[in-house]
Amino acid sequence: MDLELTDVQQELGSTVARLLKTKYDAGTREALLATERGWSEEMWNQYAEIGLLGLPFAEEYGGAGMGFAEVAVVMEEFGRALVLEPYLPTVVLGGGLVDAAGTDEQKAQILPGVAEGTTFLAFAGQEPNSRYDLTSPATTAAVSGDGATLTGEKSGVLGGDAATQFVVSAAVDGGVGLFLVDAQAEGVTVDVRTQADGLKTASVLFENAPAARLGTGDASDAIARVIDTANAALAAEAVGAMSASLKMTAEYLHTREQFGAPIGRNQVLQHRAADMYATLEGAKSMALYSKLAITQDVDGTSKSRHADVIAAKIIIDDASEQISQESIQMHGGIGMTMEYPIGHYAKRLTVIPRTFDDEDSLVAELAELGGLIEPEAADVS
Repeated sequence: MDLELTDVQQELGSTVARLLKTKYDAGTREALLATERGWSEEMWNQYAEIGLLGLPFAEEYGGAGMGFAEVAVVMEEFGRALVLEPYLPTVVLGGGLVDAAGTDEQKAQILPGVAEGTTFLAFAGQEPNSRYDLTSPATTAAVSGDGATLTGEKSGVLGGDAATQFVVSAAVDGGVGLFLVDAQAEGVTVDVRTQADGLKTASVLFENAPAARLGTGDASDAIARVIDTANAALAAEAVGAMSASLKMTAEYLHTREQFGAPIGRNQVLQHRAADMYATLEGAKSMALYSKLAITQDVDGTSKSRHADVIAAKIIIDDASEQISQESIQMHGGIGMTMEYPIGHYAKRLTVIPRTFDDEDSLVAELAELGGLIEPEAADVS
């Protein structure tokens, strides 16, 4: 198995990196955060122009016909620059659910708009009292003829502020269904919130809101696979953010002087920086592990995919905490100021581990699944 990036993936990464280096410096990002939108429409249009928004979708639906391996490359570069645009909500979550559960007609109606940058999607799955459980929504759907109405409340909707359409999970026919709801429809109330990292989420109230069923039958498997894909995407983003944090910290150790010498000459700080490097390398391996879990599950029937992804995320979440906290500590007082970029990386690396789940819930779930390695009794004969 070749674990190296292909030439196409390397070129994709280089293209995204060059774009962000010239257009997405720390000052520009801070100015974007202060705007009402909180992200750049100009950058979103550029992502569309170079094909990033349609990467994982089939060419017949306006996409590039690639896959998650390429999405992971983009997410890592986005992590390095702390990109604010709603790529994960629209392309990975919303677009992923339409691609996984929608009919051919629905894909043809929706995905070209996603690829062109004109359609913004958001997955409304979590609920105020559900914690991280997406399998038993309290939101209900009343289906009649070709349409439906939804009643319920969703919370923590990533990209909910920008969404033109919501992909909503609801209880129907004794299972879980997915429904498309126009963000401007009657009976839809969107309350925008701001996370600690500056990204927007929303609480969304549906009161007999008109909806259209996305696909047919129970959507539980499609939701589970797309959430696993989103967690693997977050793993790639976290690696990018951790890499940037380590680079910034190393540069600071070389340039910050105390008592006439760079503080990086202090052996204790050298050891701590070396520990950060080792932690990052482990996180990179686990991000690759989660990427393989997604890319090798071609038909969506892998029994190990979910366990592989959450095991990887446990390690990456722990690494995110270690590297973000060490980066702040080694920068000293300047690391606590909002004017210095390292604090923004620390905030994002604090939010990622609490998106979709947290470490305690992941460890408990992995234990219930039996871990990654089949237990065997020792032969003591």
